[in-house]
Amino acid sequence: MKEKILKKLVNRETMLYTIFGVLTSLQNIAMFAILLKLGMAYKVANIITLITVKLTAYLCNKNFVFKSHCANLWELTKEFARFVFWRGATMLLDYFGLIFLVEIVKMPELIGKVIMTVFVIAVNYVTGKRHVFKNKEVQE
Repeated sequence: MKEKILKKLVNRETMLYTIFGVLTSLQNIAMFAILLKLGMAYKVANIITLITVKLTAYLCNKNFVFKSHCANLWELTKEFARFVFWRGATMLLDYFGLIFLVEIVKMPELIGKVIMTVFVIAVNYVTGKRHVFKNKEVQE
């Protein structure tokens, strides 16, 4: 029983998701920090960063993590629409969560960004696996 649970939690897909999640998270935080250093308002920097990182995540998840293949343009359009919907939802969570942490909790912007990034990673895995890249059987 323990082996079955462990095999479900630690497999090719979860390892790749972790690797690409770390890389896109680093991109997320680094880009945000650079835009802040350039004098950009944190809300604008966050929107630009989130859009860029979400597109990177789509390409990584589609091609490397979930290995999703679409038979035609319509399937690809539906898959991308699901991705935009679910990642748009977590993008709003990330965006307003950061505002809450900075303006209500009085947390430094970069620390708030790191906290929101970690939280959103978990939510994105579940929505990606269950709702976006669902036309593919997982290979162990």
